[in-house]
Amino acid sequence: MSIENIRRWLDKQWRDILSESSEPDPDIDRFVNSEIVSLRYAFVTQLLGKAADHSRSLLSLQSGDGTPGSWNARSLADQIVVPWVTHNQNVLGTSREPYASKPLRRPSLSSDMSNVRNPDEWKALVDFFENLDKSEPARVQETFRKCLQSLARRLETQNFEYPTPSRVSMASLIRILNSFLSESSHGLRPHVIATALFRVLGDAFSLFGGVHAQGLNESDSPSGMPGDIACFGRDNRNVILAVEVKDRDLTLTDLHATITKVRQGNNDLSSVLFSAPRLRRQEEKEIKEEIESAWNAGLNIYQSDIQTFVKTTFALLDEQYRIVFLKEIGKELDTHGEYRHREAWRILLESAG
Repeated sequence: MSIENIRRWLDKQWRDILSESSEPDPDIDRFVNSEIVSLRYAFVTQLLGKAADHSRSLLSLQSGDGTPGSWNARSLADQIVVPWVTHNQNVLGTSREPYASKPLRRPSLSSDMSNVRNPDEWKALVDFFENLDKSEPARVQETFRKCLQSLARRLETQNFEYPTPSRVSMASLIRILNSFLSESSHGLRPHVIATALFRVLGDAFSLFGGVHAQGLNESDSPSGMPGDIACFGRDNRNVILAVEVKDRDLTLTDLHATITKVRQGNNDLSSVLFSAPRLRRQEEKEIKEEIESAWNAGLNIYQSDIQTFVKTTFALLDEQYRIVFLKEIGKELDTHGEYRHREAWRILLESAG
């Protein structure tokens, strides 16, 4: 494959990997997560070169030495791997010339790595490559695929670098949120935005001592949470507001379930907010009646779509809090670790800058 074809092939493989789940592979994870930056780069680069051209030797580092399978691994790293890593949140580290390190400044890797730091780690890499080098192309391709899977898992544990703009207008803020929410995420994106909003709201107005959001797929009851998001009073002891986040219209069943949960809970909670687009049209009358009944029993229930809530909140705050809000969304996305949603947020912020 040509350099451009390798680049396109790598990008396609990466997109496919990011849409899948995978199990850890200790042998591969050892090298992908090595403390030695140049070893991490070498592992990926050598495998990519072999996957692109099976005639190459996994151990070769430089071309022109006359040995079978020799090739220029440094050139592949410089032209493809380093830019690809930079584009993908520096998942292998920030080295721009990984093959300039002493262990890689030689014609080929060999079992004698005694003159470098961490010789045992490099020897383990050589043993791995020697075992794989004579394998069929299918096994090499599968090993590289597992390498990418390991990289994807590694990326999930890293914080992203989000290009937050220095200023953002209210119209731009709502446009960014609308775009982000337009793609289905099984509730994750609205959950993240609502969590970030209430953290900013609580801090800016000194309303809450803390805001706790449970995992997206956690059950409320076992955790003792009265909702998806619990806002604690300034003493940080009692929940004063529970927030239920929906990416669809609020139903009567949703309302009944939350009221039951609050009443069964051992707390004095008196306010619940549903962050939901609308009330379900077919049940709107019954829902409003149930909300009125709950109020008569001492429970305040509110409903608002997230965009309206954002507009109201940031109309009352200095514009700097819009930036704080964007950053808080990024932090919350990082706690969930799903690349697709974090990358989408990064791209949206980049276009807003």
